[in-house]
Amino acid sequence: MYEPKYKLNRKDAKRWHDLLVRHCLDCPAKPGHKRRFIRKYPPLTPEENVEFEALCAKRSKKIESHPKVKASIRATQRRTRKAEKLLAELEALIKKMKRRKPVKN
Repeated sequence: MYEPKYKLNRKDAKRWHDLLVRHCLDCPAKPGHKRRFIRKYPPLTPEENVEFEALCAKRSKKIESHPKVKASIRATQRRTRKAEKLLAELEALIKKMKRRKPVKN
């Protein structure tokens, strides 16, 4: 995916990366632990958080429009549909087995 058409422009990409670094450093290293405060990277403000969400959505939309990613998504959806179909058949067979009464010898 080296085509620039499927990436953010340089200005947006730099801003997204800067916000991503600050967002990641804002989270604790381990669940339940205290988060570290680093003066160089202050936590995101609510306005910056909204901007970060918008840039993430824009980035995701561009990545999902790539032909190889589209093909991957379609293949995943096909596998999911096939698995759901097999699961439905299995559940129907289990229901059928439960309805039968055991035969006494």
